[in-house]
Amino acid sequence: MKIADMHCDTISEIWESAKTGSPQQLSRNKLHVDIQKMKQAGYLLQNFAMYVDLKKGIDPFAYVLELIDVFNTEMEKNKNDICVIKTYDEIRRNEKEGKISALMTIEEGGCCKGESEHLETLYHLGARMMTLTWNYPNELAFPNLISEEAPESLDAGGGVQRGFPVFDNTNGLTKKGFLFVERMEELGMIVDVSHLSDKGFWDIVKNTRKPFVASHSNARSLCGHARNLTDDMIRAVADRGGVIGLNYYGCFLNERNDSHSTVSRMAAHARHIINVGGQECLGLGSDFDGIGGELEIQDCSQMHKLVAEFERQHFTAGEIENILHRNVLRVYRELL
Repeated sequence: MKIADMHCDTISEIWESAKTGSPQQLSRNKLHVDIQKMKQAGYLLQNFAMYVDLKKGIDPFAYVLELIDVFNTEMEKNKNDICVIKTYDEIRRNEKEGKISALMTIEEGGCCKGESEHLETLYHLGARMMTLTWNYPNELAFPNLISEEAPESLDAGGGVQRGFPVFDNTNGLTKKGFLFVERMEELGMIVDVSHLSDKGFWDIVKNTRKPFVASHSNARSLCGHARNLTDDMIRAVADRGGVIGLNYYGCFLNERNDSHSTVSRMAAHARHIINVGGQECLGLGSDFDGIGGELEIQDCSQMHKLVAEFERQHFTAGEIENILHRNVLRVYRELL
């Protein structure tokens, strides 16, 4: 079983753990992702996000550089098992050598502070994918969430239930955001629309030429959360030749704001996305170490549970292989 996962927040968790006095390491840890767990499951490639929270109160560009230092340190310590890649050919080389490939990504374009020089620096340091936003507006674009607070309402029995967070469908890319996207395509840095507002998504569709990705998003038809993609969006990603990473977070899987994540709901989203966009548009984007709740797949060593569910729900062998790794590698072969 070969696995390529487009999104995890493990490096940020390792960075945070050092600050709390209980340091974790990539080789073996108590998190969702470590090298031993990936080897157990047969990982071919893992994207590692450098996740930046703009409200941390520190310079976001200095912070992302600290994360990159952590990433590089962990890669060097474990170079016999995992190796950083910047090109598609390096993925194949690592596979032949029995090593996992690690791709550095940026989650929060606001870390660049609107400075193109910072974008260039991140590219030269090895970043090959970037979301324009996380959950806050920045110099480049607006996120899909206006408020992370889910409004309350009364159900039919008079009980209080939580809805989905309020989302933004009117604001998109800024003038600077359009320039950044153009430069990203020139450099060969993949545009990631996860976390981007609906208008921002369509701005990307209209103003880019290459395939783009939604590294960790699901289907809004099955779960109305703003982090998910409408059917029209799924078709747009597919028509461009891009790929959508199936997110494991319960709140992006379930019809209600429920954080219980099950493989059956994951398979339901997978089937819907394939039915709408075709079997070449779906990959994996676990969001491991960035999600909470009750997870049926408790860590990355348990990916066999999802494969078993795919088989139970009569996914073909070709569909399963496409989801697990082929679709992501196809996009990387074209863009890296």
